[in-house]
Amino acid sequence: MTPAPGSHALAATVWAAALVAGGSLALAGTWDSWLVRLALVLASVVPLVLLRAVTGLGVSRWATSTALAALLVLLAYLMTAGAGTGLLATLSDAVPRLLTEPTPYARRADLLAAPVLLTGLVSLLAGLRADGRTRVGPVAGAFVLYLAGALLSGGRSDPHGLLAVLLVVLALAGWVLLDRRAESQRDRLLTVLPVAGVAGVLLAAVAVVPADGAFQPREHVDPPLTEVEAASPLPRLGAWAANPDVELFRVRGPAVPLRLVALGTHDGSQWRAGTEYAPVGSTRRTSLPAGDERRRVDESVELTGLGGPWLPTPGDPVGVSGGVSDGVSGGGQPLVDLETGTLLETGAGEGTRYRVSAEVDAPDPQQLLAATVPTGAGTRPYLQQPTLPAGLTAYAARVVRDATTPYERAVAIEQAVQNQRALSSSATSGSAYWRIEQFLFGEPGQPGARVGTSEQFATAFALLARASGLPTRVVVGFRPGSPEPGATGADAETRVVRGADALAWPEVYFDRLGWVPFSPTPDDDTFDDGRPVVAPEPTTDGGDGPGPGDGASVAPSTASDPDDAAEAASTGSGGLGAGVLAGGAAVLLAALLGALALLRRWRTRRHLRRGDAGAWAEVLDALTLSGHPADRSLDATRIAAAADARWGTTAAHSLAERAERAVFGPAATPGSALTEDLRRVRRAARGGVPLWRRWWWWVDPRVLGKR
Repeated sequence: MTPAPGSHALAATVWAAALVAGGSLALAGTWDSWLVRLALVLASVVPLVLLRAVTGLGVSRWATSTALAALLVLLAYLMTAGAGTGLLATLSDAVPRLLTEPTPYARRADLLAAPVLLTGLVSLLAGLRADGRTRVGPVAGAFVLYLAGALLSGGRSDPHGLLAVLLVVLALAGWVLLDRRAESQRDRLLTVLPVAGVAGVLLAAVAVVPADGAFQPREHVDPPLTEVEAASPLPRLGAWAANPDVELFRVRGPAVPLRLVALGTHDGSQWRAGTEYAPVGSTRRTSLPAGDERRRVDESVELTGLGGPWLPTPGDPVGVSGGVSDGVSGGGQPLVDLETGTLLETGAGEGTRYRVSAEVDAPDPQQLLAATVPTGAGTRPYLQQPTLPAGLTAYAARVVRDATTPYERAVAIEQAVQNQRALSSSATSGSAYWRIEQFLFGEPGQPGARVGTSEQFATAFALLARASGLPTRVVVGFRPGSPEPGATGADAETRVVRGADALAWPEVYFDRLGWVPFSPTPDDDTFDDGRPVVAPEPTTDGGDGPGPGDGASVAPSTASDPDDAAEAASTGSGGLGAGVLAGGAAVLLAALLGALALLRRWRTRRHLRRGDAGAWAEVLDALTLSGHPADRSLDATRIAAAADARWGTTAAHSLAERAERAVFGPAATPGSALTEDLRRVRRAARGGVPLWRRWWWWVDPRVLGKR
């Protein structure tokens, strides 16, 4: 039954608008704002509906679409003018700007102008092609918007692919249900059911298959970098320790250590902070990848007496927001060192408040026992250092001589640095080689001998660890802090971080585990929780310099079987099971399609064995598959005449005459003409159906129940 023209036009409009709106949701997913989502959905629907409504009144399609396109350009111009940028400059720079801007995007007109204009123009094109014979326009428009959202977000706008499946189902439903060809309800149902089955398999596949490893176009575009020269805060550790009660900042959130600066470069005299910073949210490009297991921590911070441009963060920042804008209140837009995750704002100071979301490596401690360290080029920044003095090199070799795994080497160095050395807020500061030699090997009573701040303990660990082949960096940060004495209610949830909480610690990088912190500073257990114990602490340390007695001996671990630890490292991935399920679904789908193809092939061979009458049966099948089933009450010549008129051939008439002669007269001799006529009929019939139905032609089951 063919729908009335008015209702059919309305259905086509609703279908096209729903498709384009669905595609715009993927693009809108790169903003964390319902206002932006609403704006893009309106941009996807309003132009299409207006175009269809106005042209339905008899107005020229060309004039209507031109006027609406001009209004869209005017809207984009007003948006860019309000943002203080030019339209042409904004549009020409839209792709690199969007690919280097942190996500989710800020609600800014210069970022919205190009997506709104694109969505509106796609909506117009979809409206123009909604009544086309193939109805590809709305589907192509939805695909363009969905693809734009996927590329800008790296697939995060539709992480499970559910929106994609919805768009596919919607497109197929429109193609089938809006088809004006005269087909029976049974034939339409036979077409829709396999399509629904395919969509169901796709839905099951995307539900179980992990969507990791998506193509990230941001990785191929360099983010804008800002050069910032700032002194390392390491020398300030002594001053903070000497004033333990001075309040530095307040924090509200999980009680975890907070990083201030991560330092990876040592030039023999001091640690140097990175100098290149990008906007928070830029795609990180690190020498070493993050660990497999990470946790997210959200903290609210208010700076009081900290000073300096650095902002405390619980890990690698993925988002920073303030109470006033998308920056930090009291400051400006924060920047991040993409290599180390150090957060910086040159205008920060007392009263600066911000909220930070960060990710930090959180491996199972038992995995450390069997962990390895990488050896590729990515480790070079964390192993390189100017030629180490011979005394330090020899000392490092003795300390780790009995260690059998990277973790045991790290523990041996940690214990050796701690052993018979004291923490002092008045100790001489510095990270130069001479200072570390004095700290490790100096005679008791000499200035700086065997005493230091956490700067010397962390630096000594890092230099010895690098000499032992362990990729290492030093972090300046703080312990979690504590609530004000007597605080109650909401105030009890706010921790005060003071000078006594300032600390430097080393971190070692392990394969798949990421950066693991250690605590060489005496009486500090900030990072000891849950770590496996591999040997008792040494009780003696030679006092006459780097002699044979210095160092710690670490026995091979018996706390856990390395094979068990390696097995634990792979537990819970779930990837294999998901792959098997998806593979099984794909095999079932392939088997179904293969069975249909075999049945269709068998039917054709059976027809051809019947000669001319069977060839005519193939013509009737072609009519059914093309959406124009024959009226069996008519004679063959009338059916053939209608088919030839529709397809622009004469082959159907020739096959009909041969079939009637075969039925009412002597059988004709089979020849190549029969095969050629049948081939021409099939080619013409398939050429008259939409593209999406051509691939389905050879497995379409609608003709299997016919005689």
